[in-house]
Amino acid sequence: MFTALLVVLMFFALVAQHFLGSFPGLGGQVLLLSVVFFYAAAALPLWGMLAMAFLAGLMWDCLTTVPVDGRVDVFFGWHILLYGGLGAIMNGLHPLFIRGRWQIHCVLTGVLTSLMVLIEFVVITFRREPFALVWPRHVWSLIAGSGMAAALIAPLVFFGLNWIGRRLGHFERARVAQSE
Repeated sequence: MFTALLVVLMFFALVAQHFLGSFPGLGGQVLLLSVVFFYAAAALPLWGMLAMAFLAGLMWDCLTTVPVDGRVDVFFGWHILLYGGLGAIMNGLHPLFIRGRWQIHCVLTGVLTSLMVLIEFVVITFRREPFALVWPRHVWSLIAGSGMAAALIAPLVFFGLNWIGRRLGHFERARVAQSE
């Protein structure tokens, strides 16, 4: 039940983030999909995180993989691998999250969101010609601003979803499964 709710919330987060624009004063886009995904990666067991990585990457690829002049910058399905890799980092701290120590995950959400945006820029830079890793200041502010926006929004999202998860009994089952 809780996993299905997180899937629906990821979809609505993807839609909502396009209406929010950039975070005031930071310059980075508010990436709600990544915040909800990283919450799911921390709250769910490995199989749940992998399913969420597949769905989040698929949704993001469906939205952003657009051929320009008959060529795409990243192949379709690449974001599934990116979300899976970054979600594995967050899921590695799953036992800490189940014990109720979710504050570190909020900070890690910001760091991983910045890393995700950085990796996307690096991959696009490798695919385009001429190759150069010298970016203007605006690109760096997008990378850092997106991570800071995610880190600022994450405590609200995590607190709200933890409250819903406790009401649905998700964390009690996880604690019992972890103690066995």
